[in-house]
Amino acid sequence: MPSSADVVSRETDWLNTSGDGLPALNAAAGGPFGQISGYWPRTPATMKTSLYVTRTQIAEERTAHIRVMARHRMVLHALWPLNNSGGSAEADQQNLDNGIEQLLARIRGFPHDHSHGGRFLSAGEDPGMVTVAFTPASETVGLGVFKATITYTVDDFEITA
Repeated sequence: MPSSADVVSRETDWLNTSGDGLPALNAAAGGPFGQISGYWPRTPATMKTSLYVTRTQIAEERTAHIRVMARHRMVLHALWPLNNSGGSAEADQQNLDNGIEQLLARIRGFPHDHSHGGRFLSAGEDPGMVTVAFTPASETVGLGVFKATITYTVDDFEITA
C-alpha cells in the first residue's frame, strides 16, 4: 500500500509515462518538457523546459468509522526558457501554451479512468478542477523564462485508522 510520503514520486512517474495513448510530456519520448522531476531542485535547469512536481497540502478525511482518505494538493511548476532559435518571445510563449495543453490532457487521464494509472483513487476530480496560473510574461521575460503553476488534488487510497 503506498504511503502519503511517496505521493510526489507517484505523480512524477505518471507525468513521465509515455506510450499509453495520452500525450507524452518528457522530451525523451517526444514531449515538450526536457526535465520532469519531483520536488524543487537546489539549482533549477535554466536552459531546459522543466516541470517540477510538488505538493502544498495533505488533508485527511474520515470517510467511515475507521477509514481515512488523504487528499493531496499537487502543485506543478512549469518553466519555459527563452530558447527559440529565431529569438521570438511570442513563439516561446505559444510553445509553453502547447506544452500546458498536453499536460492538462495527461492530468485529465483516460475518459473512464482518472486514477493516473492506478496510482490514486482519483486525480483532478475533487474539487473537479485543475487550475493553471501563468506568471505575467512582462515579469519574467527579462529573466529569460516563462512560468506557469498548475494545481489540482489527488485522492489517495483509504487506510484503516
